[in-house]
Amino acid sequence: MIIHAQTGQYRSRTLRPGLRRRVAARRTEEMSPELRRAVGITLCTALFFLLAGGWFFHWITVGESLRTEQLQAVTASLDTANINLRAKKAGLLSPKHIEAVAAVRFGLHAPVSGQVHRL
Repeated sequence: MIIHAQTGQYRSRTLRPGLRRRVAARRTEEMSPELRRAVGITLCTALFFLLAGGWFFHWITVGESLRTEQLQAVTASLDTANINLRAKKAGLLSPKHIEAVAAVRFGLHAPVSGQVHRL
């Protein structure tokens, strides 16, 4: 079953040559002094707000970059402290250190070869 049996190629209508000539032959008039002044004031105001907005966003960007640098410095110092603390933890949990602390605090010593162990 053909749904669109009567469809054809779309072709836009062409305009008559007279209409084209009229569009191209528009009259150009100079702007009146009042309109020229209003357009100038509008353009100057728009330029001022554009520059003020650019300065404002630049100011925000510089502040955020300073904060980012401060946070990176804090992060680096915390990373260094973390590395030092992990190294200290590893040293405290080593078997040699545990045996030394047990010998000093509690008087416990590892048995030497030749000692008898009873369970």
